[in-house]
Amino acid sequence: MSDTRIATRIAEIRAREQAATPGHWGTHYDGNGTYTIEAQPRLIPGVGTTHEGVIATLHGQHSDAQTYHDATFAAYAREDVRFLLDRVAALEEALATTRQTTPQP
Repeated sequence: MSDTRIATRIAEIRAREQAATPGHWGTHYDGNGTYTIEAQPRLIPGVGTTHEGVIATLHGQHSDAQTYHDATFAAYAREDVRFLLDRVAALEEALATTRQTTPQP
């Protein structure tokens, strides 16, 4: 893949990441196989759990490990994608700096 295509792909991923619902995402299990991915879930003492909106709902069967793993992956993707994009940017910057300071034969 060319440098231009890689840069374009990374820019597209960054745009999707920035357009997605902000904040921490978490999962809620209904006890019957359905996991809901929620934006900014939290517990308010004396009130119960609340969140800032539903991102997605994954339907499975009770005790379905795959649905659990899929929901966990999706919930963590919000922070994982940003982390990876920032890491790629840092590595690209370090590589560019190295290329600028390394004498060419």
